[in-house]
Amino acid sequence: MSSRLTLSSTMKNFIRCAGLSGTLAICLGVYGAHIMKDNTPDELRRLFQLAQTYHILHSAALLAVPLVSRPKITGLLFLGGMSLFCGPIYYHAIRNDPQFRRVTPYGGFLLLAGWLSIAIL
Repeated sequence: MSSRLTLSSTMKNFIRCAGLSGTLAICLGVYGAHIMKDNTPDELRRLFQLAQTYHILHSAALLAVPLVSRPKITGLLFLGGMSLFCGPIYYHAIRNDPQFRRVTPYGGFLLLAGWLSIAIL
């Protein structure tokens, strides 16, 4: 007897986003490990590692989105949060340019809201 989970196309798209985001997180991790070496200041490497950690964690969290009560809300909060939190930190670490860091707190707020949406919606 096979019990196969049937997912809507929207939920399948969140699973695809998780796969693509996880792939990107791994590729960026490889970049950080091999390209950002001794010529990169420790603070920028630390920032890069922070973005990479949050990126891979929330990519994995996207896999669970179809299991929550309001998956579209949670999934969009996670995707928006990853973009606005991790993206500017990656940019700052790679380019040594903090110009987009002002949106990072909004991304962090969206990530928190995504986790809270699992708990209270």
